[in-house]
Amino acid sequence: MRLTPVATVFNGVKETPKGDWRRIRSRLVFKEEYAKGLYRVRECSRIWVIFGFHRVRGSQSLVRPRKAKDKSKIGIFASRGIQRPNHLGLTLVHLIKASRNTLIVTGLDAFDGSPVYDVKPYDSDYDQ
Repeated sequence: MRLTPVATVFNGVKETPKGDWRRIRSRLVFKEEYAKGLYRVRECSRIWVIFGFHRVRGSQSLVRPRKAKDKSKIGIFASRGIQRPNHLGLTLVHLIKASRNTLIVTGLDAFDGSPVYDVKPYDSDYDQ
């Protein structure tokens, strides 16, 4: 499978923030050929964003959780760690604004320049 980025993240974040990712406002700028796919997305209050950890090299099977109080490790698939085999991130974000080829969201834990591969609406009937 080959993934093609449909958008790019712009938020000025170069390093993991000390505070909360939920406060970060990001602009997802879609390539023109995908702009029509945003039709009626503004009706959503939350969307899922699938993006790439574009600065990560390699992967790890065991990681130490960020909030762990000791040095114990857990499996990467039991964590929110970024050292995943396919370097894909998935985050539920709040949609603030949608216009032409741009979405403004809060809560996306992606660095500036991250590729966006897909967005999907949050649906409480399915996403529980």
